[in-house]
Amino acid sequence: MNIKITGGRLYDPARGVQGATQDLFIQGDRIVAHLPHPDRVIQARDQVVAPGGIDLRGQVATYGLNFLRLWNRFPSLKELGQLYAASGYTHVHEPFLTLYTAGYVHRQLAALPLVDTSASLALNLRDLDSSLKSPGQLEELGQTIKSLQEKTRSLDLRLIEPFVRYRQSYYSHRTMEAAKTLETLTRLALECGLRFNLEAGPEVLEAPLPETRAFHLAALGRALTEERQLEQALDHLEKGGTADLGFQARNASSIANEQPVKVDFGWYHPLNLNPKTKANGALGVMRLALQYQGPGLAFSVCGPVWDPTAEFPPCFSWLWDRAARPAAWERQLPGREFSLSEWAWATRTLPARLLGLADRGHLGPGARADVALFDLPPDTPSSQWAQSLSRCHTLLKAGEVVIENFDLVQPETPKATYYRRAGAEEGPLLAELCQYRSFRPENLWVADELGGAWVGLE
Repeated sequence: MNIKITGGRLYDPARGVQGATQDLFIQGDRIVAHLPHPDRVIQARDQVVAPGGIDLRGQVATYGLNFLRLWNRFPSLKELGQLYAASGYTHVHEPFLTLYTAGYVHRQLAALPLVDTSASLALNLRDLDSSLKSPGQLEELGQTIKSLQEKTRSLDLRLIEPFVRYRQSYYSHRTMEAAKTLETLTRLALECGLRFNLEAGPEVLEAPLPETRAFHLAALGRALTEERQLEQALDHLEKGGTADLGFQARNASSIANEQPVKVDFGWYHPLNLNPKTKANGALGVMRLALQYQGPGLAFSVCGPVWDPTAEFPPCFSWLWDRAARPAAWERQLPGREFSLSEWAWATRTLPARLLGLADRGHLGPGARADVALFDLPPDTPSSQWAQSLSRCHTLLKAGEVVIENFDLVQPETPKATYYRRAGAEEGPLLAELCQYRSFRPENLWVADELGGAWVGLE
């Protein structure tokens, strides 16, 4: 169908469009420069028109989340898909796919309706410790990691623990502390064309990152507990690095307040599916967002117990409205206020670029027609923006109207799962890894019928 969206205020920071009243033309699943005879006209007067949202760290399919669902602490996959669509999102990226859980995670993502999906391969450096200590094996190690990434059909790479440690003293010779590990990983990244999402923590920020291009800092909220860590995060961003915030729900009903729910993935520390919120970290997120004014900071959340329609509005309101901050934080915060263009950049444009989704996050000709419309007249005070932008009036995904007048009208819209085609060589290291570890290549196989359409990116 050919569609014209007319009268809306476009926010497309990738093209420098900041609220200009412009018409948008859609032909099939793509945005085009002009259409003389559209089949349908959508009136968008007094509405904000933005690209579809991309959740850079949507923890929706992590192994173990069904335990939370048994306790009614986490929405069902159907409910999650509807919540994301209602909030104007068209893509969700799962951060914790491992070699052992790839099949499970993809089955969960396949059951998430309405939104496209992708996942990070979360590496366990214990599996690679001997190779990390052998400079001559870096090229083969890079090819092995790329091969594992493609076999698990993951889109990028993630490190939860940038070190190698064992509790048993007789493994002490295999230990690598964070500083040395990050130095080696930097060489690996630069020589083999890799980039790692590095889950932030105080130890990560304390260790020097030799090259900002090699690492994206993820979920900063858990790391910003002291002043020096805030300064270290700012330094990484000012040097041209990227990061995502890791908002923490300050008042969410959390099972972590009763007892932790931990899953052992073979790392040094188990993954806590619902960690307790640290007040200093939540405050650090707000201070970082308000102090930094560059292009390298994306919005994300920290932890899976997160309702985008309920939790994002207060966070956004603190960023947009300086008058709302003292009551919430009991202190004065920097006076800068976020613009709608910055919001679009941090929730749409930058996440698309970080995931390598070249045709998302913008509204230029050739982009896929993922478009969200929000009721927000131009004279609306910033104190009311969050409420208006928490639910979209109209959502188009690949040119198909999914939500109209706040109602879900197309619950069976097609979806796809995105992964990276690495084209890597399978060498002796991969064969050795699969022979002597507790996983096998056949267990990484994912059925073609899962995930909707599979889309491999180069």
